[in-house]
Amino acid sequence: MQWVELKHLLGSRYRYNKWMSEGEVERLKREAPADFSDLTAASLTAECVRIDAVLFQAGGQLRLGYDVFVKDDPGSPEWICYDSLKEQGLVVGSAVGGLPWKKRTTVLIDTGDVHCLMIGASGVGKTAHYLYPNLEYACASGISFLVTDTKGDVYRNYGAIAKECYSYRVSVIDLRNPTRSDGANMLHLISKYADQYHAHPDDLRARAKMEKYAKICAKTIIQAGGEQNYGQNAYFYDAAEGLLASVMMLIAEFCPPKERHIVSVFKLLQDLLAPSKVKGKNHFQLLMEQLPPEHKARWMAGAALHTGEQAMLSVLSTAMSRLNAFLDTELEQLLCFDSAIDAERFCKEKTALFIVMPEEDPTAYFLVSLIIQQLYWELMTVADENGGKLPRRCIFYADEFGTIPKLEGAEMMFSAARSRGLTIVAIVQGLIQLDKNYGKEGAQVIRDNCQLTIFGGFAPGSETAETLSKDLGEQTVLSGSVSKGKDNNSRSLQMMGRRLMTPDELKSMPKGQFITMKTGMHPMKTKFGLFLKWGIRFGKQFELP
Repeated sequence: MQWVELKHLLGSRYRYNKWMSEGEVERLKREAPADFSDLTAASLTAECVRIDAVLFQAGGQLRLGYDVFVKDDPGSPEWICYDSLKEQGLVVGSAVGGLPWKKRTTVLIDTGDVHCLMIGASGVGKTAHYLYPNLEYACASGISFLVTDTKGDVYRNYGAIAKECYSYRVSVIDLRNPTRSDGANMLHLISKYADQYHAHPDDLRARAKMEKYAKICAKTIIQAGGEQNYGQNAYFYDAAEGLLASVMMLIAEFCPPKERHIVSVFKLLQDLLAPSKVKGKNHFQLLMEQLPPEHKARWMAGAALHTGEQAMLSVLSTAMSRLNAFLDTELEQLLCFDSAIDAERFCKEKTALFIVMPEEDPTAYFLVSLIIQQLYWELMTVADENGGKLPRRCIFYADEFGTIPKLEGAEMMFSAARSRGLTIVAIVQGLIQLDKNYGKEGAQVIRDNCQLTIFGGFAPGSETAETLSKDLGEQTVLSGSVSKGKDNNSRSLQMMGRRLMTPDELKSMPKGQFITMKTGMHPMKTKFGLFLKWGIRFGKQFELP
């Protein structure tokens, strides 16, 4: 961990109106490259300096930011990078007007590749005290991030900041108002590489990626109902997975661009269930016979093709049952249009993805789980193609992680994502939510893989406070007793163990104060002030076109 001054946290926004001083200008001149050394303080104007690709017209004065690019000729396209905020991580505390530097607001940043578990009851300030400062730092350091948003406030406040102040590519998947949402086409990457393969038939890499993403999408949909031991029915689910991947490839290869979406997959499967005029063959077998013998779509559907008619119908019915949830007129408005952001762009460019969850309609929550799962699998694929590491560090801020349906394979996500450069911040109201969704074993696996745990603000009847009080451990204290009698008085002293903080003490912590536990370190009390005290101000709200 390390302390970072707040002015560097705020980066190019630098919204508490402190301009670059003459001393800072001189330091800039001393430490800048030789091509920049001849510049005078008077020439440091917005014409020759940009911060994170944003030009500032400020009457000849500069805002000190995290990405300062300079050039000696305002008409030249050449920019020289002067400085960068290279340390990326999570904000885990702050010091306002105190140590380690007096009269300065500083933040404690954990720069390690760790997952974080944030625990706090409703209303303790998880968003205003914790999430907003972390989003600010993520933007300032160039981290791509995903945020789940139940109220819509996060994307309205930070969408414009990320786009206008930090040059982020912003996408909003609004399940509360799908008609005003960006697209979330699950077949987007499959179609993308299908087009590349058609344009360049010798490009086997594009063909392989199309097949890989088709498998990922099919796996995500089939396992949406729960990854479990299907017993004697395992064949039908495995065959349905291959069948879905096969049909997705056909849709991506042979349908016009506007028809390449998950609803077309359902329609095609429905047509394949209709009776055939050819004796002994159904429509699915007749369709596959039109493909070359070496076509991978034919191979993927092999388990369903080479079986009895009744078994094949059962496989088709299993696949269709998983697609029923997508048949919604409103949801089709975002499922049937191309995605504004895909996994490859997400981890290569500065990207912010907001997923708005409707609190009043829990039936749409399954799609949140599907989007997160699919993005995760696709990011892992990109990481494998880049030497096991994502090109850009990414963070999933999973607010209301305990409210959304179970993420299938979440235990593996927490185990495998960290080493690839993907950090998951799970924000829950209590440990009981993890137990409910993932069982005691699954919840414990998730907790074991979160090397950073932040908690505070418990309800009076919370059982989570008791568990975390035990996790904090004990300290040795001196205890004693005094007894007074008629003839003599006695006093006894003894050493005894006492919890570092009792459940009652945890429940009575003031708002904005949290406990931070990190692997290899002693627990510490930290403060997360309201975002206004950090100098964070919101401008105009982000609006979708």
